[in-house]
This record gives sequence, C-alpha cells and structure tokens, in this order.
Amino acid sequence: MLGPDLVERNWELGVLSELVAGLDSSGGKVVLIRGEAGIGKSALVDEFARSHADEAHVHRGTCDDLIIPQPLGPFLDMARTEPSLRGPLGDGDRPRLLQAVLDLLSRRPRPSIMVIEDSHWADEATLDAIRFVGRRIAITNGLLLLTYRDGEVDHDHPLRGVIGDIPAQSLVRIQLGGLSLMAVAALVADSGQDPADVHAATHGNPLLVREMTSATDGSVPASLYDSVMARVRRLTLGAQETLKTLAVIPESIARADASMIPGVDESGLDEGEQRQLLESGGEMVAFRHDLIRRTVESSMTAGERVARHRRVLECLPEESYPSLLIHCAIEAGDVDRLLDLAPRAAAYAAAAGSHIEAVEHYRTLGPHLDRLGPDELGPLLDEWSEAESVVDDVSEALRLNGLARESYRRMGDPSAESRALARAARLHEYAGQRDRAIELAREAIDVLGPDPAGSDLASALEVNGYLQMMAHDAAAVHDLVERTLQAGGVDIDETILIRSLNHRGSVSNFTDYPSGRALLDEARQRAEAAGLWFEECRALLHLAWAAAEFCDLANASDYARRAIASAVRHDLPFIERSALGQHARILELRGEWDRAADVARELAEAAPIAQMVALPVLGVIEARRGRPSARTVLAQAWELASESHEAQRLVAVAMAVAERAWISGDADDGQIDFLGVMATGLELGFSWSSGRIAVWRWRSGKLASAPAGIAEPYRLLIAGDFAGAAAIWVELGMPYERALALMHGGPADQLEALEVFETLGASAVAARLRRTLRASGVSVPRGKGRQTRRHVAGLTARQAEVLELLGEGLANLEIADRLFISPRTAEHHVSAVLDKLDVATREEAVAQARIDGLVRTPA
Repeated sequence: MLGPDLVERNWELGVLSELVAGLDSSGGKVVLIRGEAGIGKSALVDEFARSHADEAHVHRGTCDDLIIPQPLGPFLDMARTEPSLRGPLGDGDRPRLLQAVLDLLSRRPRPSIMVIEDSHWADEATLDAIRFVGRRIAITNGLLLLTYRDGEVDHDHPLRGVIGDIPAQSLVRIQLGGLSLMAVAALVADSGQDPADVHAATHGNPLLVREMTSATDGSVPASLYDSVMARVRRLTLGAQETLKTLAVIPESIARADASMIPGVDESGLDEGEQRQLLESGGEMVAFRHDLIRRTVESSMTAGERVARHRRVLECLPEESYPSLLIHCAIEAGDVDRLLDLAPRAAAYAAAAGSHIEAVEHYRTLGPHLDRLGPDELGPLLDEWSEAESVVDDVSEALRLNGLARESYRRMGDPSAESRALARAARLHEYAGQRDRAIELAREAIDVLGPDPAGSDLASALEVNGYLQMMAHDAAAVHDLVERTLQAGGVDIDETILIRSLNHRGSVSNFTDYPSGRALLDEARQRAEAAGLWFEECRALLHLAWAAAEFCDLANASDYARRAIASAVRHDLPFIERSALGQHARILELRGEWDRAADVARELAEAAPIAQMVALPVLGVIEARRGRPSARTVLAQAWELASESHEAQRLVAVAMAVAERAWISGDADDGQIDFLGVMATGLELGFSWSSGRIAVWRWRSGKLASAPAGIAEPYRLLIAGDFAGAAAIWVELGMPYERALALMHGGPADQLEALEVFETLGASAVAARLRRTLRASGVSVPRGKGRQTRRHVAGLTARQAEVLELLGEGLANLEIADRLFISPRTAEHHVSAVLDKLDVATREEAVAQARIDGLVRTPA
C-alpha cells in the first residue's frame, strides 16, 4: 500500500513502470517531472526507484540552492556509490565524465534509472551533461528522470533551452497536481480537522497537508511557517540548535562532517529525524524538504545566520564542499577566505564546463580587487575576461581585458600585454567593431618591440590573419600566415598552427576552389590528433561552406554531416548549430526543401552565426511556397547580416531577398544595394552566390547583361543558352535551378519546369509560370491536388507535438510553455505544420489532421 505522500500517484507510477518495461523496444527516455514545491516529486521518484531497485541500476543526485551552484553537483552525489564517475570528476575531465554518465545509462542486461532532482538549480556543466545524455538517450538502456519546480523555470531559464534540444520522441512529461478533496479527507481523517478547510488552505499540496494536520490543538495552522516552527519548538534545545545550524546549509552533507560543526550533535540529528524534520540517507543528512529548511533559516536573526555560516566555514573540508564554503564565505563576509577560494573554484567550474558559475565566482571578487597584488591581478582579470566572453558578455569581457592590459603595462610585461591585446581584437570582432579589432591586432605586434620572442609574435600575427580571413583578403592572409609560421618556427604552438592552416585554406578555396582543401584537411587532422575538437569542427565547416558555395554538393554534404557528428560527439552545441545551418543550405540546393526547412526552423533561436545561414534558407523556401512569413524571416536575416559586416552573410541574404522580390512581383524589396553586394561578392570569390543575385535582378529587369566572373550556368542563362545552363544543373543535382532554366525554353520545357515546381512544392513559382503559359495560349494541366501535395507523414516529432497541442486549442505562447521552446520557435513550427498539411489556418490544420487520424477527435 502506498504511503500518504503517494496518494493518487498510481497513474504516474504506472507510466514510469511501463517506460522501464519498454526500454528494450523503444530505447531510453528523458522523463520530466514537474510540479510546485512540496507536491511530491521526490516522493514519486523515491517510490519508483525503491520498487525497481532489484531489477535496475539506480543512480541519484540533487542540485542545491547555493549562491553559486556546485559544478556537476548531482554527479558528485552519484560518485559516492559509483566508482566510474570519481576519476573524471577528480580530474575535471569533462568529456570522459560525459561518456561515463552515458555508459551508466547503457548498462545491460539490467536497465538503469538516473534521477537528477531539483534540476531548476542545476549548474551549467550539469545542464550540458543533461543535454549530452538527453540527445543520446534513445541508444541507451535507461531512463533519465529530471524533477523541477513550476514557477522556477521561466522563458529565460537555461533549463528550457536544454530540454528544447532533446528530441521530442525521447521526452515524456509528467505534471503533478494537487490532491483531490477526497484524498485530503483520507489523509486528515484522524486529525479531527475539516477536510474542506485543509484542502482550501493547501490546494491539495501533500507537504502542506501533512504540515497543516500536524497541529496538536485540532486547528489548521495559518501557514507553513507556523506549522514547522511549532514542531521545532517542541524539540529539545540541543536539537533546535542542530536544526538551526544545519538550516544555513542548502545541500546534503556527510553526517560525520555535520557532527564536526559546533552546535550539531548526534542526539540532535536523531531527534530531528524522529520528528520528520530531517532525513538521513545512511551517511548523509539533510532536511526532509527544502521548504522546511528555509522556514527554520528564516526564523533566525541576521546575526545568528552569520555566526552559523562562520562555523560551517571553519569546520567543513574545502575539498569536499568548495561551492558551499564560498556560499558561507559570502554570507559571513569573510573576504580573505573568498579571495582564496573563488579563483580556484572558478577555474574548476570553467574546466568542468560550468562557465556561468565560473563567471559568478569571479564576480564575487569584484569589490575586493584592491586586496590583490599586481602579480595576481593581471592573470585574474585575464581569466575573468575569458570567462565573460565564453558566456557571451562581450562588453564586460572587453572592460576586464582593458584592466588586465593596464595591469600588464604597469608590470612591464609586454608578452602578457600582447596576448591580452590579441584577445581584445577577437572580442571586438565578435562585437562587430572591426576597425577597432584591426587596431588592437596591430598593437599586439607593436607592443612586443623590435626583437620579440617567436612564440609571442606568432600569437599576435595569427589574430591578424584571422581578421583578414574574415574579410576574405586572400593576399593578406597568405602573407600573415607565412609570417606566423616563420615566427613560431619548428616549435610553434599547435593551436596557432592549426588556426593558420585554417585561415589559409579557407581563402584559398574561394580564390581557386578546391585548392584550399588540402590545407583544411591538414588542419582537421592535426586538430583531431591534438584533441582540439572545436578547431577540427571549424575546419570541416570551412570545407562544407566552400563546397556548398561552388555547388560541390556531395562533398558539401559529407563535410557538413561530419562537422555535425563531431560537434555532437564532443558536445559543442554552438558549432553544431552552425553546421546544421550549413546542412540546411545544402538540402535546399539539392531540392530537399521539407528537410531543409525543418532544420532551419530548429535554429530559430540559435546564435546569430547559425541564424545567418539558416534564415535565408527558410525565408526563400517560404517565398517559393507563397508564405507571407517569408518577408519577415528575410528581414530578420538581413538585419543580422548587416550587423556582421561580412560579405558572405550579405550575399547569402541578398540572393534570397532578390528571389522573393521576383516571385512576389515587388518592384524592389527593402533598401538592399543588390548590385553592390554582388560586386563585392565577386571580388572575394563568391562567383555562384553572386551569380544567383545577377540572375534574379536580370529576371526582374534590373540587369541587362551578365557581370564578369559569375558562375558559368548563370552566365549561360543570361546569355540566352538556357539548355546549356539546364544541363549543368542536371550534372550538379540541383532540380530547382534546372527548372528555372527550363522556364526560358519553349512550351514543352516550361511544362516540364512546372512539373518540377509542383513536385518541390514551389506553389508561388508554379502559379507565376501558369499565368505565363496561359497568357501564351498554352493549355496547362490542372495542378496537383491537395491530397497529392500534402505530406502528412513528413511531420517531424516536434511538429507532431505542436499539431497535437493545436488540437487542444493552445495558442503559440501556451505551446511554447508546454514544450519548453521560445514563442518564436513555436510560431515557426506552427507555420511548418500549416505548410505540410497545405492549409491556411490553424483551424483547418486541426480539422484536416482529425480526418487523417493525426490528432484525437474530442469525445
């Protein structure tokens, strides 16, 4: 029989048990268990874990409400009983830890259950681990259970982004609500209290029901505070002191360590457990619920809390509780301990991948920098600046970098100052301040003086090469790379060498494709051998980008897929999204528009560098299909590209906007200088993208002849050789471009083009061609019917979820909240559903889906 904490939870326990039973057939799952504080999330997972302990491996960990969370805290909990996690955690070896966690969930023949409680308090490294495991959970033999509180995870909470990255088919959602009046009546039957009064006061929250019915006088306490403190006051003075001391510790600690803190004794621990205020997991001790701990903590004066934080700070071992001790040092105002602990904790957090927590540790030192000596200050500011840049606070990173440079200047350390200047140049480039970046990159060289050390000069030259590579200045890049290699000599830093090869290979590909492939392959191989996975992925991305630009689609697809696979394997979501954007571009060129649009939509909230590739792809596909949203998507893409000041971004959007203008019949589209963008692109080697702009402006009557340097099929088309252009597109495997060329032929060619447009779903382009054919007196066959065009089997798992929620009548904001995605992403998915069902409204989509059996019909 289930205990009082599990009343009315049979359905949820049944769902969890079915998931365990189905692991062999369906693969692992991530289970989200949400509800308000005290609703019984822990009780549910306790019972589930207990009932399956004999048939499954169970691993449990908790996230704690510290000022700065402990990196990888839940896995430190699991490591107490799981030796395979101890080595990677101790070494700060994040890749090995992620693999060890995945291995725990993949054990056979017994399944595995991994529980991470209170994931709304998770640190960044733990969130990354959840993302890493969640995206691979289907290949495991386990369940990953995440509990989190309603109200804690708003639209800006990082947990939302993590859950949004987990495949929809791998997610199971369980929402815990309050108990019914009947259940509350059963629980209070022996208390003499009115069930209706208790239910009204608690809204069926099991923890509150239990606390409210603990009163001995038969009345319902006015609040949780009154209930808890009434029970505390009934304890002995020693037990009260024990609880108050433990109340300043927001995590479980070893019972032996707790006993070393003045004010905590064994009898007090026992009494707290007997009164169900504390719970002991064998060697560990913690409050039965965090709400109880907060209640006891709030009962003390500020002075009492400070005194108890100091006790904890003096007694607990640093190696076991680093984040807790920083928490206590801050609360106790102990600056000396904070200056000692925070830099080391930040370094560990950064190594573990908890970059947000690393930044928070550094920020606690901000008011106390005057206590540091000059030899400590510069390196600390440098590390802090790097941490801020990683979390994308570029302005703060630049401020700190400036302070570090000034510190190095005062110390007379030109090598350190040059390295800081090189970092500043990259930061200004990220911030879109290219002119300032160039100034700083040059200064990084000048500050070294007339006889610099080779390694220092190589580092400074490399960042200058990077800036010229972003500008596609091939001559400057080749010169700077040569000087970098000479300065570094035979002992050149491997990262500097790999980046230099990347710079040279990238610009070589655009001046004479594929001449840069060998250099990029060498960079990739060196990066792989050195374990520099970001640099390896970057080389693959540069290879994919060039191959896609020159319509070498087989190689482009191969490189993009390899970049995605490597980024996923090494948990590099930033570069993975960039590679997915490139993949979407390649799919579009190959005529696989549904897949291309699906990938592009998933990048709607990615970093700008990925959006700048994906949004033109999505916008132009929507334009071809006559979707009004195309204009908005492309306007957003142009805004991002304009801010970047990079030709490759501007060219990509300009060719999409030029096509939309032709399709829609607009006289023009915005204030884009199409011919200026095209000319710049041609100067830098973008012969194919610039050729597309030329053709669309020619078709729109804005260009009379083919500009010199555009790719051959575009030149042929403008020159009147549509058949020659079409033959090239056949060879390259680009059906849409071939159909566009056939449009300029005779009626038979145009009818063939019409068939291609309708097959691809280019309904707006097809409609334009139909008008042309009818105006010429050509008999045009009827278009494909709705049933032929509709791709009901083509919905992604996420789109199927969205369709189901449309069937429930949810608005976009409600869909976003339910699925842990942004409202804009929800809007993109709704648009995709309408597109694939070939309907104009949400109501039509739901009606058609019910006919097709895609959503349930209401009873």
